[in-house]
Amino acid sequence: MLMGDAGRLHQVLANLLANARTHTPAGTTITLSLAIESGTAELRVHDDGPGIDPQVRDELFARFARGDASRARQTGGTGLGLAIAKAIVEGHGGTIDVTSAPGDTTFTVRLPLETAPQQTVPEEFPPPPPPAPPAQ
Repeated sequence: MLMGDAGRLHQVLANLLANARTHTPAGTTITLSLAIESGTAELRVHDDGPGIDPQVRDELFARFARGDASRARQTGGTGLGLAIAKAIVEGHGGTIDVTSAPGDTTFTVRLPLETAPQQTVPEEFPPPPPPAPPAQ
């Protein structure tokens, strides 16, 4: 079971998908996948776009980082989306990373799963005590 703030986790996914849409050309395929491995939920956002410039890859999760320095705020984002995503993921005890080459970029979010509490079936209730003798 994944425990966390649903609104914030939705924000992580929305930021990753928005980045994939914004920073890849028309016709790029974006794929979202989810897997459970070794007590961890692994969410991946993959695209077959041009890839991320290796010179900016290390700074992607920093505040105000932009993959394309020519983007103005009016046409691009604030440069906060991935920094916010990282803060949210780390606040949930997880990690976020990226691998990228031309035609193969994947953002991977790993979040720990919690074991659902075991539901126990209560023992049968003991029988009620016998009725009290009638008062005389």
